[in-house]
Amino acid sequence: MKRMKIRLEIFLFLLLPFYSCTSPFRKADQLPKPIPYIVLSKSAAFSNKYITLTIDSSANSIRIKMQLSSIKDLPIPINKKGDTLFGTSFHFDFYCDNKMIKSEFNKHRQTNYLNKDSASTADNLCFVSDTIYLNAPNELIYELPMHALYSLKKGKQAIELRIRQSTFTIDKRTSKIDSTWKHADLYNSTCLFDAKIKFDINIPTIYKTTIYGFGLQLKNDSTFSPAGMDNTIWKSSYPDIYWTIYYPANTFYAQTAYQSSTDRYTDRDTFNLYHYYLEDSLGLGVFDHDNLSRDDGLGYWNGEMNYLRREPLRRFRFGNVDWFDMKLSKATIINQ
Repeated sequence: MKRMKIRLEIFLFLLLPFYSCTSPFRKADQLPKPIPYIVLSKSAAFSNKYITLTIDSSANSIRIKMQLSSIKDLPIPINKKGDTLFGTSFHFDFYCDNKMIKSEFNKHRQTNYLNKDSASTADNLCFVSDTIYLNAPNELIYELPMHALYSLKKGKQAIELRIRQSTFTIDKRTSKIDSTWKHADLYNSTCLFDAKIKFDINIPTIYKTTIYGFGLQLKNDSTFSPAGMDNTIWKSSYPDIYWTIYYPANTFYAQTAYQSSTDRYTDRDTFNLYHYYLEDSLGLGVFDHDNLSRDDGLGYWNGEMNYLRREPLRRFRFGNVDWFDMKLSKATIINQ
């Protein structure tokens, strides 16, 4: 009996992290539910022989999955040197009532320096895939949070999604006299794949909260010192600080630019956060940016937004952050 009791305690201890990560303001994860759609138009190449498209939803998100088989029997462009331009990228553009959906989703996503896509339009809901090569199978998966649709009214809405590509390319290496390699990007403006589909989705209530960041100071005591974090002969050894918003608490939402060689971040930053619950929670992270290796975490905070709604501001501390000054506006419903 004693051995069984010990094993039960170990089992409950192992389960504890899963329970502690659950937000009281968030619904339990649901299994993905397929979203039926109708095809409004499509090019001949956009057929089931080459492309399988599925859409489903779960936990306030829409997932788009497009599988492409190896394509070799279509009129893919060939350049003058005989190179087949198998490389292309796909555009995903979202419409409602024949107008592109307005959203700050791309603007927030693009603040992540690891996700710089010059083809994205900050004011419209759209995104572009990386270059893929059609002489091999490919799979594109995108998850779109419902809060990106905040400009649409709550309730059932008809969404139109256009999926297209417009350019073929190849990345070919050509040798130079000094034995180095030069990449030659060759392009051909040809569109083989173009389709527009339509599906219905229920938009939840979406709130808007404005986040104001007033700066932060790192610790400098017997437990932590920012000096010596970065080794460089050109600048001081202090870190390059930036901070990040996570919503939900484990999902990247937006981040600031970074300030170089300092123990104090002094920029003023403002972000609009679109969320699902009046009494919601978010995550905050502070990091040291590094060009040559993974960024170092300096502290992470997760808590209720109402804790940060204080006048004139909320000063709090976490991790190796001595103080962080922040204020949140009142949450208002934006899509009634």
